[in-house]
Amino acid sequence: MLTCIFAVKWCLDNSISSQVTTPVTAQDLSSALISALESNTVSPVSAPNDVTFDILLAEDNLVNQKLAVKILEKYGHTVEIAENGSLAVDAFKGRVAQGKPFDIILVRLYIPRFFCNVLLSTF
Repeated sequence: MLTCIFAVKWCLDNSISSQVTTPVTAQDLSSALISALESNTVSPVSAPNDVTFDILLAEDNLVNQKLAVKILEKYGHTVEIAENGSLAVDAFKGRVAQGKPFDIILVRLYIPRFFCNVLLSTF
Protein backbone atom coordinates (compact mmCIF):
# COMPACT_ATOMS: atom_id res chain seq x y z
CA MET A 1 0.00 0.00 0.00
CA LEU A 2 2.85 2.39 0.82
CA THR A 3 4.38 1.77 -2.62
CA CYS A 4 1.05 2.64 -4.23
CA ILE A 5 0.91 5.95 -2.34
CA PHE A 6 4.41 6.86 -3.55
CA ALA A 7 3.45 5.87 -7.12
CA VAL A 8 0.35 8.07 -7.01
CA LYS A 9 2.37 10.97 -5.58
CA TRP A 10 5.01 10.54 -8.29
CA CYS A 11 2.31 10.55 -10.98
CA LEU A 12 0.74 13.70 -9.58
CA ASP A 13 4.12 15.43 -9.24
CA ASN A 14 4.89 14.62 -12.89
CA SER A 15 1.48 15.68 -14.23
CA ILE A 16 0.39 12.17 -15.19
CA SER A 17 -3.37 12.39 -15.21
CA SER A 18 -4.40 8.96 -16.47
CA GLN A 19 -3.19 5.50 -17.33
CA VAL A 20 -4.18 2.64 -19.60
CA THR A 21 -3.39 -1.04 -19.49
CA THR A 22 -2.88 -3.33 -22.45
CA PRO A 23 -4.68 -4.50 -24.38
CA VAL A 24 -6.37 -1.12 -24.61
CA THR A 25 -9.66 -0.41 -26.30
CA ALA A 26 -10.11 2.58 -28.58
CA GLN A 27 -12.59 4.06 -26.11
CA ASP A 28 -10.21 3.74 -23.14
CA LEU A 29 -7.33 5.23 -25.13
CA SER A 30 -9.52 8.08 -26.34
CA SER A 31 -10.71 8.84 -22.82
CA ALA A 32 -7.16 8.84 -21.45
CA LEU A 33 -5.90 11.13 -24.23
CA ILE A 34 -8.77 13.58 -23.86
CA SER A 35 -8.28 13.65 -20.11
CA ALA A 36 -4.55 14.28 -20.48
CA LEU A 37 -4.96 16.96 -23.14
CA GLU A 38 -7.72 18.81 -21.29
CA SER A 39 -6.00 18.79 -17.91
CA ASN A 40 -4.12 21.83 -16.74
CA THR A 41 -0.70 21.72 -18.27
CA VAL A 42 2.25 22.31 -16.02
CA SER A 43 5.47 23.79 -17.32
CA PRO A 44 8.58 21.77 -16.58
CA VAL A 45 10.62 23.00 -13.67
CA SER A 46 13.55 24.98 -14.98
CA ALA A 47 16.94 24.52 -13.44
CA PRO A 48 18.91 27.57 -12.40
CA ASN A 49 21.30 28.71 -15.13
CA ASP A 50 24.19 29.53 -12.82
CA VAL A 51 26.17 26.42 -13.85
CA THR A 52 27.13 25.98 -17.48
CA PHE A 53 28.99 23.11 -19.06
CA ASP A 54 31.25 22.64 -22.05
CA ILE A 55 29.67 19.66 -23.84
CA LEU A 56 30.83 17.37 -26.64
CA LEU A 57 27.89 15.89 -28.53
CA ALA A 58 28.69 12.83 -30.67
CA GLU A 59 25.66 12.45 -32.93
CA ASP A 60 25.42 11.69 -36.64
CA ASN A 61 21.76 12.60 -37.17
CA LEU A 62 21.35 16.27 -38.17
CA VAL A 63 17.86 16.59 -36.65
CA ASN A 64 19.05 15.17 -33.31
CA GLN A 65 22.07 17.49 -33.42
CA LYS A 66 19.94 20.58 -33.91
CA LEU A 67 17.46 19.59 -31.22
CA ALA A 68 20.13 18.75 -28.65
CA VAL A 69 22.11 21.92 -29.36
CA LYS A 70 18.99 24.10 -29.11
CA ILE A 71 18.02 22.58 -25.76
CA LEU A 72 21.53 22.67 -24.30
CA GLU A 73 22.28 26.21 -25.48
CA LYS A 74 18.94 27.36 -24.08
CA TYR A 75 20.36 26.56 -20.65
CA GLY A 76 23.62 28.38 -21.36
CA HIS A 77 25.84 25.42 -22.19
CA THR A 78 28.35 25.43 -25.03
CA VAL A 79 28.18 22.48 -27.41
CA GLU A 80 30.69 21.07 -29.88
CA ILE A 81 29.38 18.48 -32.33
CA ALA A 82 31.21 15.43 -33.66
CA GLU A 83 29.48 13.60 -36.51
CA ASN A 84 30.99 10.21 -35.69
CA GLY A 85 32.90 8.41 -32.99
CA SER A 86 36.29 8.90 -34.58
CA LEU A 87 35.79 12.67 -34.67
CA ALA A 88 34.54 12.58 -31.08
CA VAL A 89 37.72 10.85 -29.92
CA ASP A 90 39.83 13.37 -31.87
CA ALA A 91 37.90 16.31 -30.35
CA PHE A 92 38.29 14.82 -26.88
CA LYS A 93 42.04 14.30 -27.30
CA GLY A 94 42.45 17.80 -28.76
CA ARG A 95 40.70 19.44 -25.82
CA VAL A 96 42.73 17.40 -23.31
CA ALA A 97 45.93 18.47 -25.08
CA GLN A 98 44.81 22.12 -24.77
CA GLY A 99 44.21 21.62 -21.06
CA LYS A 100 40.48 22.36 -21.45
CA PRO A 101 38.68 18.98 -21.39
CA PHE A 102 34.95 18.78 -21.91
CA ASP A 103 32.77 18.79 -18.80
CA ILE A 104 30.29 16.35 -20.35
CA ILE A 105 30.45 14.02 -23.36
CA LEU A 106 27.14 12.85 -24.81
CA VAL A 107 27.54 9.86 -27.14
CA ARG A 108 24.79 8.01 -28.93
CA LEU A 109 25.11 4.31 -28.21
CA TYR A 110 25.42 3.16 -31.83
CA ILE A 111 27.24 6.04 -33.45
CA PRO A 112 29.25 5.16 -36.60
CA ARG A 113 33.01 4.72 -36.24
CA PHE A 114 32.87 4.68 -32.47
CA PHE A 115 35.19 2.38 -30.61
CA CYS A 116 34.46 2.26 -26.89
CA ASN A 117 37.85 0.83 -26.04
CA VAL A 118 39.61 3.77 -27.77
CA LEU A 119 37.58 6.35 -25.87
CA LEU A 120 37.94 4.56 -22.56
CA SER A 121 41.67 4.07 -22.99
CA THR A 122 41.99 7.81 -23.49
CA PHE A 123 40.92 8.38 -19.91
